[in-house]
Amino acid sequence: MSNKNNKDWWEKPGLAIMYQIEARPGWIWNRNYDKFNASMRDKDGNFKFNGPFCKMKKWVEFSKKVGVDYHIFEAKWHDGICYWDTKYTNWKTPVDYVKLLSEESEKARIPLMFYYSSIFDHNSQFDDIQPLRSCTPSFIAMHHKNKEYISKQSYETAKFVKTMFDISIKRNYIQYTQEFFDDVYFNEFTYNPLKYEIYMLKQLVELIENYKTAGLWMDWYHFPNMRERSSHIVMYFMEKKYPEIILTFNQSIDYKLKYAHYLSGEAHDSKTAWQQGKRYRKLKKPWELVGPAGKAWDAPLPRSDPYEIFRMAAIVMANGGKFGFGMAAQMNGELYPETAQQLEQLGKWYKPRRLLFTEAVPMNYKGKKVPGITLNKKDFGIIGTIYGDDNLIHIINFNSRKEDLTLTFLSDQWSNIEKIILEPDIKELEFTRQEKEIILSLSKEDIDDADTILRIFKGK
Repeated sequence: MSNKNNKDWWEKPGLAIMYQIEARPGWIWNRNYDKFNASMRDKDGNFKFNGPFCKMKKWVEFSKKVGVDYHIFEAKWHDGICYWDTKYTNWKTPVDYVKLLSEESEKARIPLMFYYSSIFDHNSQFDDIQPLRSCTPSFIAMHHKNKEYISKQSYETAKFVKTMFDISIKRNYIQYTQEFFDDVYFNEFTYNPLKYEIYMLKQLVELIENYKTAGLWMDWYHFPNMRERSSHIVMYFMEKKYPEIILTFNQSIDYKLKYAHYLSGEAHDSKTAWQQGKRYRKLKKPWELVGPAGKAWDAPLPRSDPYEIFRMAAIVMANGGKFGFGMAAQMNGELYPETAQQLEQLGKWYKPRRLLFTEAVPMNYKGKKVPGITLNKKDFGIIGTIYGDDNLIHIINFNSRKEDLTLTFLSDQWSNIEKIILEPDIKELEFTRQEKEIILSLSKEDIDDADTILRIFKGK
């Protein structure tokens, strides 16, 4: 039986890079947009773009070097700056970066998705309908006639985000500058969600019809009881007009969407990836998790443990999902070198293992443990997949420990084991049969820093 998985790239496991343009020096995610927008203007009040000056050819070369299965570009983040030649605003880059990336991605045959912030947009042309300009969460498309309710929801979300950033500060991920949040104030604004919705849909048409793209990555999905309808408007619009364009929404993974090709969520470390991978491995819809390649979305510092991203990717892909790492650019368009180097190392690790992830599917078992297998050491986890006629056992190394391991397979569930191969080295491993068990001993030299893969050949 062939090990080829005939599903399309978005339906099966894979690795991606999300190229970020929001991680500006001195600015945190929850930024004050009165101050930020003022910093983006010249002396006459006109928009003055100051970076990042994207290097699309270099970025695509980087994607090829890492060996990604697809990549994503933040065509419009929450700041509202458009990285393409849109007709609907002057709040755009002087260079059509979307065009350049689309052309280079097509040459490289890498599927390209455009990230689009549908939920927040701090383009100054929306100041009159903006509940909050002093922090990022500002729901300009919320369908609720009570303006105070909209302001409250915006503020409560901002406050939650601040709590998350306080945690990051304690972990020394970022340095918090007080002016970015503590002077929060409510604006006098007009209730007019239609103004933004019309603008948004016209821009999606531009992105789809003027540039070659595989799909749209919308940030983010907001469930109906919050009455934030931008995601639902996009959903209905895309289903009717562009069903061939792959569509997903960040933070949609826990909900039943009426229309989307796959579900998406976030994981920022291996512990969260492990919890979510086990939770989502049985989803009927394809799914994906994303997280920063560095310490945080707006702190593109290298991770102290370089194998953290290896584990995150391995856990999610072995459980049947895709993983996309956010790679931030400096203002001159160069990728942050140390973080990029860690991604390059991930790519070297991934390439010989790629088919073991993309062409496999999760084993169908109940609970969180692979049935019939025990491991003699803690700090390791096991994930089981089906690879053609064979099984793959992924031993996740949570602390990069090199130590001898013993796996015990119960004979009543694994009696038909004929051969065990260490992948991708294609090294045959010796095992012993006992009356009720099959014992496999692994030397520490065989243990991978992130994911030791065993291929189980079974008899009939």
